[in-house]
Amino acid sequence: MPKPLNLDFRNWRLWLAITCLLVAGTLLPYKISVTLTPSLKHRVYWLISNPDRLEKGDYVLFKHRELTTRMGMKKSEDMLKILGCNEGDLLTVDAEKKFYCNGEYLVRAKDFSLKGEPLQHFEFNGTIPKGVMFVMGQHKDSYDSRYFGFVEKSRILAKAYPIF
Repeated sequence: MPKPLNLDFRNWRLWLAITCLLVAGTLLPYKISVTLTPSLKHRVYWLISNPDRLEKGDYVLFKHRELTTRMGMKKSEDMLKILGCNEGDLLTVDAEKKFYCNGEYLVRAKDFSLKGEPLQHFEFNGTIPKGVMFVMGQHKDSYDSRYFGFVEKSRILAKAYPIF
């Protein structure tokens, strides 16, 4: 017959460590995001839900089922991009399909995808309306606002901070 397990409950450090690991294991999946596409330079991000303020250059995690379905991403509705131009900013596009925010160059739209399919770029010149934002990736082949247009700020799930 096997010997009964003798647990020493007086070792409070061990129990504290086990409790901390259990708490971290349940909370961390909601605080960390991993991106697998080359759209952004970093792969792992720390998430802050319900951000107070978003500024140009911030990383934003947003939910957009229609876009992820169109892109063939069946397992996720979330996208992570950089806020390239915010509400109230001046967004312009020139004849070469170069996008500018308040006169500062952001990115250029391509004519064809990596698969050779023609791409329709977003056309807008003016002040970005309240409640929307222009998001972009850091890779030249990123599928972002230069093709699908503005994203509503109501879709934002979190502000993301790159870890590595």
